[in-house]
Amino acid sequence: MFYDFYFPLVSALSSPSLPEGMWVKLRNARFLSASMDLVRHVQDGEGGQDASYWLQLHADLQLAMGLECDAEESYRQACRAMRASKEEMRALSSRNMGWQQLFRRRFSTAIGCFTRLVNEPDIDPRRRVEGMFGIMSILFELGHLNDAEDMLNDIAAKAEELPASDEERSNWRGLIRAMYADLAVQRMLRHAPQLSDHIYWHSGRLNDFMALRDAPEGVPQCARGSNDIELPVLRARLDFKESLNRLANGNKEERDRLLAHLDWADSNSLKAYQNSLRQEIALASLVGDYPQLAEMVLRPLNADARAGSGHRQLETLYCLSKVNQAQGYTDRARQLYSKYAMAAAHCIREGAGVVAQNGPKNHGQGVSNDITARLPAKYRRAYQYLLDNLERSDLSIREIAVEIGVTVRALQNTFRSNLGSTPSEIIRQERMVRIRRELQSDDSKVGQKVREVGNKWGVPNRSTLLNAYKRQFHEAPSQTLNRK
Repeated sequence: MFYDFYFPLVSALSSPSLPEGMWVKLRNARFLSASMDLVRHVQDGEGGQDASYWLQLHADLQLAMGLECDAEESYRQACRAMRASKEEMRALSSRNMGWQQLFRRRFSTAIGCFTRLVNEPDIDPRRRVEGMFGIMSILFELGHLNDAEDMLNDIAAKAEELPASDEERSNWRGLIRAMYADLAVQRMLRHAPQLSDHIYWHSGRLNDFMALRDAPEGVPQCARGSNDIELPVLRARLDFKESLNRLANGNKEERDRLLAHLDWADSNSLKAYQNSLRQEIALASLVGDYPQLAEMVLRPLNADARAGSGHRQLETLYCLSKVNQAQGYTDRARQLYSKYAMAAAHCIREGAGVVAQNGPKNHGQGVSNDITARLPAKYRRAYQYLLDNLERSDLSIREIAVEIGVTVRALQNTFRSNLGSTPSEIIRQERMVRIRRELQSDDSKVGQKVREVGNKWGVPNRSTLLNAYKRQFHEAPSQTLNRK
């Protein structure tokens, strides 16, 4: 929903490089043409090292256009073409998988990927902002609108710190202002009194959900207001939102404008965004008491909604039940609402676990294990074997390779291409994470505790432990203990 429209723009603004004229196409929402141009530039041998970033943006646009399988292959091509530091490769691996998992509605894995991206040391600050946008999008999808707004406040503040040109900064500000305005209308629709039985969106509700809160102190002034947004693609989205608001308030004359925007999304091959638009128009139609319009826009989604019951179908199932109720088909309405309620309860439970483990109040504390999602099936066993034997100081890469029946070189290359790190690097990182966790939870004497924990997790050499720990956490183990 929230990310379906903004993702290509955030991706472009976060990219280290764009071909000449590419931003002009994106700001005018010519996404299909932009995607084709990116491939042409790469095939013509342009861009040099930047070509890998162009392939990555091409994959992003494919994802936005609903071409998930094509996007997956394009991401692989981008990774193979990438010539970057290990840190950058690791960050991009998390980033690419995060977006793929989000578009598949696998929120736990996606938020784990984005949290790894945000917490990656020395990352390009634009990538960090992109990761925060990914987390915000998931919070919105899970119905936690206040948390999503809090994250948007953080994004606004971080965007002001970016090392960017005046034009880039202006683009970021316009994008963020559009998101604030968008979030306000999303909140209004989903918490309208006419939709008070929309239990999914009321599940994460706090006392102040009925009105959009004022931006808290410290949020840049540039993040407030949207009347001066000039980017055509953003202006089109906000005009749609204004029409949506007027329809919800009883102005049926907005129908043609809303359907025109739906046609625009279709002409630009934005499949996921089209589905979101249909659901938004249906919700506004129900609030404004126009069930016939809601029924019309939902028709292409009916079959999928009746066949499925996941996050993708929740909104459609709910709207269909309300349409049937308004038309007097009470039995059918009851059946649809029952299916919606069961699916909503499942999604609410799932979402509560995701937020509790990875939410904005504690991201970095319980990052969901997303690494296995990035490895081929055979190599997931290698990763699990690695985790199960971390405490052994004699654990070797050859042993792990033998365990799954591959060569050491194959193991190294697969981990490097999919995770941006070798097995040895992951062993060291995971050991340091566990050592840090124990240091943070124990009150033993500093020197004694550091030695004990190092021995426990397979790092008996004191200098090896100190150097690896400082490199990963930018402080000595003793500093972690003393700060408790």
